[in-house]
Amino acid sequence: MRIVPGRDGRPLESVEEDELFRMAFPGEGEEMHRVARGAPPAEGAARLRWEAAVELARRALSAPVHRPEPFRSGADVFGRYRYLFADAPVEVFLSVLLDVKHRPLREDRVSSGILDGSLIHPREVFVAAVRERAAAVILVHNHPSGDPSPSEQDREVTRRLRSAGGILGIPVIDHVILGDGAFYSFREEGDW
Repeated sequence: MRIVPGRDGRPLESVEEDELFRMAFPGEGEEMHRVARGAPPAEGAARLRWEAAVELARRALSAPVHRPEPFRSGADVFGRYRYLFADAPVEVFLSVLLDVKHRPLREDRVSSGILDGSLIHPREVFVAAVRERAAAVILVHNHPSGDPSPSEQDREVTRRLRSAGGILGIPVIDHVILGDGAFYSFREEGDW
């Protein structure tokens, strides 16, 4: 599970409750802690400050979680990752983990290779997808030469990874090769 700090994470979990109140209400932490427990405030303003803090917390916790847009095409993948690999002198291979609506959950760097290739094994590609319970993956890698045309090795790796994904129930939605200002989408080119 991906933890978002401050949202579903608990970055202050180890901090004592009294200290949290002192941090949240400088100068009146102890008074506000008492008010939180239901004690009458020493002054009416303390009750109003406490109610305002509770309302702010309620609104922050009930706000919708921002989710990235789903990938709908190879161009979407290219637009998101093209600059990540712009200066990479070797092939870098990513597995982009997707939710059920094909929105990215996170990316996992599977391999950084040599000048004209990288070593890819299904075990490394799908380990994070299984752990994170991804619904699908998109494979992304660059060609340092700038030419996104797939090699025979790229085609064979894609076939193997699609087959492995089918067995695991984590389909490979696309494999996109990034080049200089261009990309190759296996799915869109019918090389599927």
